[in-house]
Amino acid sequence: MSTYVGQPEVRLVEGLGVPQRVYETEGRRFLEYDFGSKAVPASSGFSFGLGAGSFGGGRYGRGGGIGTGIGIGIPLGGSGYEAAPCIVTFEVRDDRVLDFRRQGESCR
Repeated sequence: MSTYVGQPEVRLVEGLGVPQRVYETEGRRFLEYDFGSKAVPASSGFSFGLGAGSFGGGRYGRGGGIGTGIGIGIPLGGSGYEAAPCIVTFEVRDDRVLDFRRQGESCR
């Protein structure tokens, strides 16, 4: 990101694309980019599993046993993960990038 400091605003937009938000105040412009990781959707498709277990003896030691099983499941969602935000804001004055600031967990 530091390579954009001192560069014209057009170079910033050429390199990073159109910003998600632009703020202007007192002759200063702030271009905000969201570089957060994207949330991964829940997996689609079937899952397969194997299982084994036992059950205890009944009254007087009768009725005990061992069981095994095979199963097929259908995902119902929720296996994705939340997006980790990383907001980078560039300050532009007189068509030049002056500085930038990072905010968020996934910023490096």
